[in-house]
Amino acid sequence: MTITDFKSRRDLVLQLEKARKADGHDPVNIKLPERGVLEVYPASARYFSRGGVFLAGNYNQRNALFILGEASLKVMERYHGQVIYEHSDFVVKKCRLTRSVVRQLRSDFPFCAPTAPGNGGISVAFGDVIGLAAKAQILAFTGKSDLTFSRQCIHQLTRMEFQPEDALDSITWAVFQTGYENGYAAEACQLTNPGNVEEVLDAGYTRLSLEPEDPCLFEYRDASKRELLEQMFEVDWIALRDKFELMFNRYIGRRLEMGVADPAEPDEQAEPLIIIPSEKEVLAAIRIFSDSILQMVEMEQVLTRRVNREDVILEASFSRSDVILTPFEHYFVMNELLRRDIHPDYFAPGKITPEHARVAHYLGGYGLSGPVDFDEEDSDNDMNVRQHRIYPDISYVTAMKCLAVDKPELFRQIWEKSRYRFEDARVENGSKLKIQKIPSTEQYSDDALQQLMESDYAEEFLTMTMGAVMTDRDRHGNRHLRQQLYDYLIGHEPAYTGALMKIYSAWARTWEENFSKKRIKKPDHRSG
Repeated sequence: MTITDFKSRRDLVLQLEKARKADGHDPVNIKLPERGVLEVYPASARYFSRGGVFLAGNYNQRNALFILGEASLKVMERYHGQVIYEHSDFVVKKCRLTRSVVRQLRSDFPFCAPTAPGNGGISVAFGDVIGLAAKAQILAFTGKSDLTFSRQCIHQLTRMEFQPEDALDSITWAVFQTGYENGYAAEACQLTNPGNVEEVLDAGYTRLSLEPEDPCLFEYRDASKRELLEQMFEVDWIALRDKFELMFNRYIGRRLEMGVADPAEPDEQAEPLIIIPSEKEVLAAIRIFSDSILQMVEMEQVLTRRVNREDVILEASFSRSDVILTPFEHYFVMNELLRRDIHPDYFAPGKITPEHARVAHYLGGYGLSGPVDFDEEDSDNDMNVRQHRIYPDISYVTAMKCLAVDKPELFRQIWEKSRYRFEDARVENGSKLKIQKIPSTEQYSDDALQQLMESDYAEEFLTMTMGAVMTDRDRHGNRHLRQQLYDYLIGHEPAYTGALMKIYSAWARTWEENFSKKRIKKPDHRSG
């Protein structure tokens, strides 16, 4: 749709309102005499309480905020930009999406800022390392769950030379662009030290996932009893304010019988989970988790000092280690955290199982966090516990699929650079994938490039090498491939969003069938 004639600002806004009712998420072109065309999103149109109409859009293939109002409005001064058009009763001011402009949007339009929702039964999170997928996530999942956007791994952000607030700015823009006002959380994961926590709190994140610094801790599972006893001297008992004998005897010889009500028959008890840990299990748990417990205590103290605890969702996570905690390990960690007055809202044991749900009930009813299991969602729905489910990040792979069709030259550059940097990435990730499985683009015509993306190894290959490609600089110091990719995705936003929507919409349908109707009251476990 193109708007070519309007008599006043009111007339223009009324035409945009008609477009919004038709399909507000498709861009509309506004033709400005002698100034070219503005591409705007009708769903974003918002009246500011102190005057002015705000619109999200594009100008010369760059995202921009447009303000329509009298030139004398004070709000015009708060947003750095330039007047690009003057009408009889209003002007159009264009603002580039700088850090200060997006911060001001979050201030003036509170629905753009993250909060800490999640009082319902199940919430859903998405990764988005590219930072341009949130629109599709919103459109696919609105109304189906509490939403958590931009589940950003702090290590990945660092590797790709992004700041945490860069990711948050992208979410802010998507929320404003779509007119979404139902609230969302912004999640930072793999936080391993107080500095990480400070950084993401400063950026405005509201869901924090704390994880051990060493992902290889679980190698102690395979140690002998003698080796584990020797390792007890490595535990910092003074910092833990504990003693080996006391901690060991808290668990050894205990029979833990964890029963909960049967979800199918609320008045009946389900078969209880019984845990009787062996000496070796207790020793391994002490060695594996003692340092992690200290790290989490130290990081939680930052939260206590910096924010109102009720305004932040805290998760204790062990997902980074790519293991599934046993029920006893789950019990051990949470029991020791609770003893130290650390009350996570969620615990991430790896994959969520009914056994972990029993432990969560037994220790106070906190929620569980883990990846969506595409094969067993029906059975997961029977767990009577709050759940935070994480969908895989498809932003970069989907972008490459779009390039293979629309921009073959850029696709070839990125693919070949990925092959060039593959060996270093393979070693860093500990992958067994061989370069022989990744053919060169020289063997494929432009029309056949899509076949590369259909191979069994394309996703693993591209995910491993993404950081190296996105931070690669030319001889002038510019991140040329990253900039070209972003220019393409912003310039072809409807096509990229459409490609993402095909996947997210299918996920959302399954989600609604299996999860969205399950609502569980959030227990108040922090007081006890």
